[in-house]
Amino acid sequence: MRRNQRTVFGCLLFCLALLCLTACGSSGREFEPNGNGMYVSSEGKISTAFEVEIDQSYFSEADMRSFCEAEVKEYNGSKGASGVAYQEEAAEEEILPVAIKSFTYGQKALLVLDYASPEDYLAFNKKDEARAASVMYAAAKNTTGLPDMKFLSVSDGSQVEADSIIGDGKLKIVMIEGEQNVQVQGKLVYYSNNVTVTGEDTAVTAAEGYSYLIFR
Repeated sequence: MRRNQRTVFGCLLFCLALLCLTACGSSGREFEPNGNGMYVSSEGKISTAFEVEIDQSYFSEADMRSFCEAEVKEYNGSKGASGVAYQEEAAEEEILPVAIKSFTYGQKALLVLDYASPEDYLAFNKKDEARAASVMYAAAKNTTGLPDMKFLSVSDGSQVEADSIIGDGKLKIVMIEGEQNVQVQGKLVYYSNNVTVTGEDTAVTAAEGYSYLIFR
């Protein structure tokens, strides 16, 4: 039973990279996922949602929730943080490296996790030798350069020079490897030409290689 639970939750917790969210700050709509996705806040915090079909006759909600909580507690404790799974259980003013935002159970299970940083996202999802997507975040003013690829404006689709992006102190840059449904906190301003923009704050990144989203 334990091994089978780990198999299912190995998909639930650690295959986010193959299929891939609580907002901080005063702007941008809150992330309320109804399926797989990733959320990037204006401060560079990451949240993820993963949905998987469940055989309720074999996996109980209590067992699955308990396993998920144990994984998060173990990771947080290993990072010197409180060994708890929910942010409201943490010490005052403490930000957990990983926290469960929500877990819903039915014909499908939907797990939403908050990460304090892209580094925590990568480290947590590399457990059990699974590979997490590369995610990097930076303020545009602290970026020395962008790759030699086309960048387009969300407003009119026109091509923009990379130098004009990295010189804007109000912009945030996120780089994501692989296909992800992404929501940012704020509004998308520019994007690399391998990205499909689906809304003012949402996009789907390319299945191969690195994609860039620039938002304000």
